[in-house]
Amino acid sequence: MKSIFITIILISAIVTAQTDDWKITGGIQLRTELDGRDFYNKTYPVSFTSMRTRLGVAKNISGKAEFFLQAQDSRIFGQAMNTLAAINNLDLHQGYVKLSDLFESGVSLQAGRFEISYGTERFFGAVGWHYIGRSFDGVKLSYGSKYKVDAFVLTNTKSFNYVANATSGIYPFNAKPDTSFNIYGLWSTFGLPSGKMDLFGYYEINRKKSNATEYDLSRLTAGLSYLGQYGDYSVTTEAAIQIGKVYGLDNFAYFVSLSGDYKYGNANVGLGADILSGTDFLATDKYNSFDVSYGTNHKFYGFMDYFINVPVNTFGLGLHDFYIRYNLKHGTHSVGVDVHHFMSNKETTSGFNTYGQEVDVTLRYNFLPGTVLTLGASVFLPGDLMKNYFSSEAVERKDMAFWNYLMISSNF
Repeated sequence: MKSIFITIILISAIVTAQTDDWKITGGIQLRTELDGRDFYNKTYPVSFTSMRTRLGVAKNISGKAEFFLQAQDSRIFGQAMNTLAAINNLDLHQGYVKLSDLFESGVSLQAGRFEISYGTERFFGAVGWHYIGRSFDGVKLSYGSKYKVDAFVLTNTKSFNYVANATSGIYPFNAKPDTSFNIYGLWSTFGLPSGKMDLFGYYEINRKKSNATEYDLSRLTAGLSYLGQYGDYSVTTEAAIQIGKVYGLDNFAYFVSLSGDYKYGNANVGLGADILSGTDFLATDKYNSFDVSYGTNHKFYGFMDYFINVPVNTFGLGLHDFYIRYNLKHGTHSVGVDVHHFMSNKETTSGFNTYGQEVDVTLRYNFLPGTVLTLGASVFLPGDLMKNYFSSEAVERKDMAFWNYLMISSNF
């Protein structure tokens, strides 16, 4: 029923658009991957193709209200397991209403389901690389232009289903505990003579009590992001701290990032370092691992995606990422090379502290405006941490890993 409803709305909007000035958007992302990321050359690499299809309609009403609906289908080739079968895979990626200049106050209100992307996407990003992508259910208030402030309330997971009919069985005594997971945040952006600065803070609360006494998560993240441009030189500095409780443990964690780039002609060269704190391997009464749950981590910590779920992918030990990058554009073509050296913030009891080194090569061809063909090839040389984590008593995994992909992205 949901799929039929969304389809009817989209078709109706497309027909109406011919006379009522609706804006139609759409896009397809196709990517075939050859995955040999297991550090063991005696196994065959895995191959699969993902496809994401989006179709959206938008309507601006009198310059005061905006309506947007975006349907999405995400699938893996062959997922239906039969050429005569279908999968129930149509979903609402975004659907919201935005009201501008409420009460002539300059404040706008956005409510529904929508993407959130701030700054470099280090802390909040839409994860456009993924074949599903990220969106939130919530409400956002915005004020200002040169100096902009957003206040938002987002729902990560809900506690109760929709209540259509009030009956005694729905409201037991004692009441069921609230186990919802919400995010409350403020994000401000203001311009500077040489760039822009973001100041932000957000509070996460997961009301589930796995230990029966304390919330699973009660944490405040506060930080800043600065992007500066000085002629042919640019610099990006980001920092944040996290304080609170994680599964009953005292939480204090930090993040620091510094990178610089130099542009000469059609080329760009840069270097940088990211530091995410970790928890001591033997610690049992504290939690010091920095968590970047909502960022577009694919952009930052290597394209092979060994570290998109930090701190889980770093075993809680934190991450030091030292990198250099080079990009060259020529007409409709470009080539990029990124080199990373990954280390942990804390050592294991065996003294291990190196994840390894990754090299990413990316070729892009801008076929048409909005349509890009991308070819990527990456290798990862495992350090002691990755060898130890991926190996078992049955097999020692210590070979160079590889990963290749071919992607077509077309948007209008």
